[in-house]
Amino acid sequence: ALAAARRALALDPRQAEARELVARLLPDSDRPARPRPPRPEQLQVPARTFHDRFEVPGWPRWVPFYVRGVNLGVALPGRFPSEFPTDSLTYAGWLDTLAAMRANTVRLYTLLPPSFYRALRGWNLAHPERALWLIHGVWAELPPDHDFDDVEWKEEFRQEMRRVVDVIHGAADLAVRPGHAAGRYDAEVSAWTLAYIIGREWEPFAVDEFNTQNPALQPYHGRFLDMRPAPAADRWMAEQCDELLAYEVDAYNTIRPIAYTNWPTLDPLHHPTETTAGEERLWRSRMGRPVLFRRLEYDNDALSLDATLVQPTAANPAGWFASFHAYPYYPDFMLYDPGYAQARSSLGPSSYFGYLTELKRHHGDLPLLIAEYGVPSSRGLAHLQPQGWTHGGHDERAMAQADVRLTREIRESGCAGGVLFAWMDEWFKRNWLVMDLEIPFERTRLWHNLMDAEQNYGILAMDAGDEATTPHLGGDVSRWRATPALATLASGPGSPNPTALHASCDESYVYLALEFAGLRGAGFPWDSCGVYLALDTYRTDLGQRALPGGLAASEAGFEFLLDLRGPSNARLLVTPDYNPYAPVLEPETGDDRGRFYLRPAAPASRDDGRFDSLFVITNRARFGRDGTFFPARGVDRGRLRFGSEERSTLADWFYDAPAGALEVRVPWGLLNVTDPSSATVLFDTAFEGDFGTAPSDGFRMAALVYRKGEPPRALGSLPPLDSTGRWSAAALPAWSWKTWETPRYHARLKPVYGALKALWTAWADSSTAANLAPGAAPAASSAATPEKP
Repeated sequence: ALAAARRALALDPRQAEARELVARLLPDSDRPARPRPPRPEQLQVPARTFHDRFEVPGWPRWVPFYVRGVNLGVALPGRFPSEFPTDSLTYAGWLDTLAAMRANTVRLYTLLPPSFYRALRGWNLAHPERALWLIHGVWAELPPDHDFDDVEWKEEFRQEMRRVVDVIHGAADLAVRPGHAAGRYDAEVSAWTLAYIIGREWEPFAVDEFNTQNPALQPYHGRFLDMRPAPAADRWMAEQCDELLAYEVDAYNTIRPIAYTNWPTLDPLHHPTETTAGEERLWRSRMGRPVLFRRLEYDNDALSLDATLVQPTAANPAGWFASFHAYPYYPDFMLYDPGYAQARSSLGPSSYFGYLTELKRHHGDLPLLIAEYGVPSSRGLAHLQPQGWTHGGHDERAMAQADVRLTREIRESGCAGGVLFAWMDEWFKRNWLVMDLEIPFERTRLWHNLMDAEQNYGILAMDAGDEATTPHLGGDVSRWRATPALATLASGPGSPNPTALHASCDESYVYLALEFAGLRGAGFPWDSCGVYLALDTYRTDLGQRALPGGLAASEAGFEFLLDLRGPSNARLLVTPDYNPYAPVLEPETGDDRGRFYLRPAAPASRDDGRFDSLFVITNRARFGRDGTFFPARGVDRGRLRFGSEERSTLADWFYDAPAGALEVRVPWGLLNVTDPSSATVLFDTAFEGDFGTAPSDGFRMAALVYRKGEPPRALGSLPPLDSTGRWSAAALPAWSWKTWETPRYHARLKPVYGALKALWTAWADSSTAANLAPGAAPAASSAATPEKP
């Protein structure tokens, strides 16, 4: 499109449409090219490593710099990760907010548009006492056939390195490329760039195949990095880091610390509780357990990448460090290792602290940066952890407490800093537990799945819907009453009969409100009564046609049942055939027998009154290397939390006594809606391959109040039951929703912002030297310093 528009302008310079297109695709096309800055005569060292820490120039000498960082993901709701914001004002606002939080570092995974670097330079020039340092990444996809030496792939990776270097020196003019930022990069931020971290969390199978193809242990001797004999993947990482350093020195006579991305899956430690796939098959065979099972994970202790094999050469005064993404809940060796289980920080027992301490011990004097950590505030929980720092399942206050605890333990373990993941909730992300049911996958960016842990790590919440009209549990009841009423019924004072049923939705939830006009001003009699809300989410001819206990029957089949027995006892249930997470467990041990998904997963026509829990395995059954068996663990996703949203951001339902209104919100993902933006639901009739889906034909709903006891007794319903105790399909109120291509959302800061601000402020005030502006002492920032890094 850009080439065509430029050709059109060449033919007719007055062509307004072509000029507008060029301006939109390449906003800086009318700016004069910025020449490359003159190469300094003396080697510039904007930052360095010294012993096990980072240092930055101060006066009159280098000063320690502890990284208080945030990973800057920038994909707004509705956007793919490569669809970056382009205006400097957006980035300037984010940087201002992060600086006020007392963060001193932001980390990028890939190149952003020129507007980001202009905003960063502008902020730092205006606030030298609170300058934000940059850790810049160089992104890469996996190489073809897992060959890291593939000529074309490696050259593209190296070109991306050179682009990153040119960009931070304000000397790049990048053409438009699909999936990449582009434009004229004229903002020099080199003086505030602390370090590079190249690559990604490399998959162990790719590293293993590359090492297998190149089995010899060999040394690497580069200009700036030196390595004793090491496996091929380790050598490759050192070689690429050396290549980047060489380019920056040759082009700009500048050097700074560098590392490659690593994670516990490829750490250099040995974990006795973590078997490889082959070892686990052997133990299963010995113990008479199913050998054919599906492992939805990597071999997490089969091989390693070890940064301690690398040393800076005499030509490298900037140094070298190790970078790890380390979360407290995975891999499982962090949970089961007996040494980690016995570890304690100053804050109490902590398996995470035990892991960090051992990792730091291995790296010795080499700075260890925890470049990703944190817990998400998702409703969905993907992995359990002994101290409660689970992969999801935290309300926002609990998330704040956990992130502060992890932040403190990272420092206490002797690391050189931590970079929290992440700045904001990003809707495009996907988690192993739910990703197979987010269909079509390219539309996950259009809705916010509260059951997907990966979408909810942000400091900045990206909440669905319109801030002014979204219903809130325990909030203004008029917002619930303003939603469409699907059914109404008159009722006398004191009657527990439901009198109105409302339904609405946004990009995160289905909202249901059941009014009890006869109970306004009085509490609901939960001690003696309960409420059923039955949902037919796909096809009236399928699903469960009877409620439990024979309380009612229906011509239309229900897929889901909300059973609200009281504030401490409420669940969402599913008809047995429609629960995609239906593992077959060994009755004695809880071994999952390798079956994770129910296939097919489609509602069947039945009238036995049975509904099942939404239990899901989060931690699979496994063996340790000594044969120790660790049973499977899981959670009931259908357990509903009572309360207002002010009390807990994970509240599912609330009863507003003055208004006589029962309020419920259900995440789309709990109702087997695979994409609400296109009204697509799960309807799987195959036994393998991708899950099947179907267009939604709308929801049908019914409410029933029952008196508890044996047997239970129906007291009232909406719509009313006929004389035979049944609902006809035609009588059930139907509800459908408008699809969308552009999601609505609004942003707000989560409590973790204030919690970390308080902690980081205390740390910053006790070490103000760490906030000194770069370049304060030109002599100290050159290579001519007496100390060796």
